[in-house]
Amino acid sequence: MPGFTALVVKPVIDHPVDTTDRPQHKRLILPTDSDVQADWLYDELGGITEAARWHRSLTVHIHGNGQNFPLEPNAVLWTLASVWRGEPLDYLLYGAGVITGPERADREAYEELPPQLAEQTLRAVDAATDWWIKHDYDLPIWAHDPTRSAFREAIVHTRRAL
Repeated sequence: MPGFTALVVKPVIDHPVDTTDRPQHKRLILPTDSDVQADWLYDELGGITEAARWHRSLTVHIHGNGQNFPLEPNAVLWTLASVWRGEPLDYLLYGAGVITGPERADREAYEELPPQLAEQTLRAVDAATDWWIKHDYDLPIWAHDPTRSAFREAIVHTRRAL
């Protein structure tokens, strides 16, 4: 049992390559009450949230206006979504993202991150984070073009971790 039911994936920005510490993605317990959960997601992401499904058993919640806000690009979250989708997204994701289970049958809230996927998801997050730190942690200076070869290399590396 991993001990967490939601995972917050933060952007990896300006992280020095030559340090042994890594950005810490938050492992949290997802509130199960629908009213509390909506407010909780709003607080974690800093605004109105949008939910996306690139994996049949997971949901990724992102800030609804992250690019215009402007929030930092989240190459790690983009990499995960691309791995799950089976092909690169043609747009970037911005700000932190919260990974939970799928939408509940009542459509009022989301299920907890399934235990069998929690550790696998964390391994993928760690692999993508390590790759971006090692190869180019200063993403804001890049042209934000997900068709660049480095983006595809990150997907291949992360897929191997699964």
